[in-house]
Formats: sequence, structure tokens, C-alpha cells
Amino acid sequence: MKRKPKMSAIRLMVPGMYEPPSRYDVTVTVSRDQDGQLPDPVAFAVAADEAAWRRSASIVSAHMDDRIISIVTVHAPDRYAAVTVARAVVSDALGPRAASAGQSVGDARAEAETPPPSAA
Repeated sequence: MKRKPKMSAIRLMVPGMYEPPSRYDVTVTVSRDQDGQLPDPVAFAVAADEAAWRRSASIVSAHMDDRIISIVTVHAPDRYAAVTVARAVVSDALGPRAASAGQSVGDARAEAETPPPSAA
């Protein structure tokens, strides 16, 4: 006689993960490549916006003479995940330039800033 399989108890997949994701503002700075070039500001802005949208993030960038400073806003479980998403957004925006040996987003400086808790 066959016995029916019992359903297992449903539990959280990640023990101790009770808090919703927090909002992080991550600053990513991209320097000139080996040839001294920065991407076209308009093309970078369009590509960055699309890359951020694909990752449920938002991005604002300032283009200087020698670098691009981007602030990527991400909802993530922790700072490390937020930095990973922010670097991926900027890397996608740089496109083939990021894959070149001269410049990668891994060389970029990224800092996560945790905003003060909201009073909501």
C-alpha cells in the first residue's frame, strides 16, 4: 500500500531575514580610460537610465572634465548588494568600454551611504 507524501512545513528560506530592503544611495566614479576618453554624456545618460530601469534602480550622473560621478539609488537587503547593483548599472551603461582592459567599473570607486531612518 502506497503512502501519500506529506507536505513539509513552510519556513523562511533565509533565517533571520525579517526586515524589508533598505534604500541605499551608492556613488560610483568612473575615470577616463587609457586613451583619456570618457563616454558621450548623452549616450551614457540614456544607457544608464535603461540599465537602472532593468534593475529597479535609479541613477543621476554628473559629467566632469575628467570623470563621471553617478549616484545610483537601490532598494537592497544590505550595502554589499546595493554596491553590486550600482556597479552593474554603471558597467552596463559603459557597454563595451567597461569590458576593455583600460577601464572597468571594478576600478571605479564605489561608496554606499545609508540614509537616516525615515520618520514615517
